[in-house]
Amino acid sequence: MLNRNIFFPSLVIFLSLVFLVLISQFEEPRYQDAPVGAGFFPAVIAIIQIIICSVLIIQYKKKQKPPTPQKEITLISSHSIFGFTFLIGYAVLITLVGYLPASLIGFTYYLLFYRIKKPLYYVTAWVFVFAIYFLFSEVFIISLPEGLLFF
Repeated sequence: MLNRNIFFPSLVIFLSLVFLVLISQFEEPRYQDAPVGAGFFPAVIAIIQIIICSVLIIQYKKKQKPPTPQKEITLISSHSIFGFTFLIGYAVLITLVGYLPASLIGFTYYLLFYRIKKPLYYVTAWVFVFAIYFLFSEVFIISLPEGLLFF
């Protein structure tokens, strides 16, 4: 049976390597006056994913004990299914309404799904979304998706 502590980090490493190859083919826009190109941040994220997943695999291998009869962990859990569908829904929503509304809705839905009752978490999530929006639009001068409905 596949071990999810090895399988999923290996899958993410493989996909990150594929994305690194694809990211290198991004065209440089001539109208953007930013110090970094369109492929910079996706490449940084892909490299960070590779590092984190490599560390996870190494930690699991070091922590692994001699085989003992224990309850077998399923490869796919209900939380992973939620996470996958959440990301697909977020990608669709960001395409339709843009970064800011999609992120506000996405963070709020995530907290509601896990029944988080502390208002500070909601405020923190919304402040984070607005901070990222400000950072990219005003500091890095990189436009975030505006969505097809508002185009």
